[in-house]
Amino acid sequence: MINQLASPSVCVVDDDPKEYGPILAALNNLYVSCIHILGNEISALPAQPFKRLQLIFLDLHLNNSVGKTAASHTANVFTKLVSTQTAPIVVVIWSKYAQVPDGGDETAAELFKKTLLRAEPGYKGKLIFVEMPKPMPDARPEDWTGELRTEIEKALTDQAAVEVLWTWDSTVRDACMGVSEGLTAIAAVSADKAGTKLTESLTDAMQRLAKAQGEGDLSAATAPGHLITVLTQLLIDQLENSDTKALAAHGKWLATEPPKAAPADFAAQMNGLLLTASASPDTTPFMPGTVYRLSDVRRFGDLYGGDLVSFMDVCTSLKSTQPKWHDWLKDAWPVLVEISPACDVAQNNRVNTLLVGGLIVPAALGPHRKPNGDSFACLPLIHLRWPAPDFAAQDAALIFCYRYKVAGPIDAIPDWVVPWFRLREMPTASLRAAHSGHAARIGYVFI
Repeated sequence: MINQLASPSVCVVDDDPKEYGPILAALNNLYVSCIHILGNEISALPAQPFKRLQLIFLDLHLNNSVGKTAASHTANVFTKLVSTQTAPIVVVIWSKYAQVPDGGDETAAELFKKTLLRAEPGYKGKLIFVEMPKPMPDARPEDWTGELRTEIEKALTDQAAVEVLWTWDSTVRDACMGVSEGLTAIAAVSADKAGTKLTESLTDAMQRLAKAQGEGDLSAATAPGHLITVLTQLLIDQLENSDTKALAAHGKWLATEPPKAAPADFAAQMNGLLLTASASPDTTPFMPGTVYRLSDVRRFGDLYGGDLVSFMDVCTSLKSTQPKWHDWLKDAWPVLVEISPACDVAQNNRVNTLLVGGLIVPAALGPHRKPNGDSFACLPLIHLRWPAPDFAAQDAALIFCYRYKVAGPIDAIPDWVVPWFRLREMPTASLRAAHSGHAARIGYVFI
């Protein structure tokens, strides 16, 4: 149980008690909880890197070594502590010799950075390095702890965007506590009336929530997911009605027009984050929103009856006489998306899967998709982060045709239908709603 709390956001790495003692005291005086790591023995480091680390104070010489040996050791310690799946991380280099040449033309700080990124390229673009002075022992003020409080604040200035993310993280944690407080308050009332312990009433409340969400689909395998669904809804309510005063100081710069035009690929990169996510592992087969590719495109006809070329022709405004028509045939790849109502899946009421056919095409071919209409849906340009054997990670465009829909068994996925990535709930809901409108079209003759 206690392991659930073993993921700090602030870490101090230093092996000298005369140095880490004052900075730990300074952080304590700032009411910042942190973890201290000596860093002199690799075997004493955690088995897995911390995934929620946001700020690290790092000494560069942890085992009395210098030069490349010190840089290599410190880089090794860093990789054991800091996950490459976390960003951004502010790395405060706190060393007496940070700007001193360390056995060559490079300073100790420069040598460490180069060594770290060479050892683990996954940190590129995720670390923000700042430096904080660490005076020599004979130059330290009498109240070094008090001085360190000022130095810590000074080292973290000019990081407004990072501060917003840290504020958001704090807001989410406050929202989680709001959900916990609400559930506990209800459980406390029940415990008082029934004369039971609070833990028993909390258990009872969660059992009832899982049962209510799952309806007829409640088992040891499905109950955790049902509880997550309910808690997520409560969390969203907390966040949407949270106090924004903590972000008020950032309103001016957030409302300012950026000084430079957005990079050409910014929209696709951001849309990829907003609209897509990795395919959920170990979930219900044919989870709504999942986008599938065909490992054998010749099997397209097994699903929809028609041949693939005819489908590709339906989805484009290109004519067969145009040169780009051949690029369309060569570079567009068939995909499927599952659009069953999420509630049917959660309650185990779905009797079949509903797959709508579509294409994914490189960004250069995106303008040649059929425009949105009764039969077609074009999603905004996205950056695809999950390469497939026949389709590289790149900016890409998606088009779906509601005329191509198929229902199938829900208990097993054919081996030639491969989960690729996932559309988030809102774009999935938009496809679901548009498909319903297409299916509900009314046509009649009158005089």
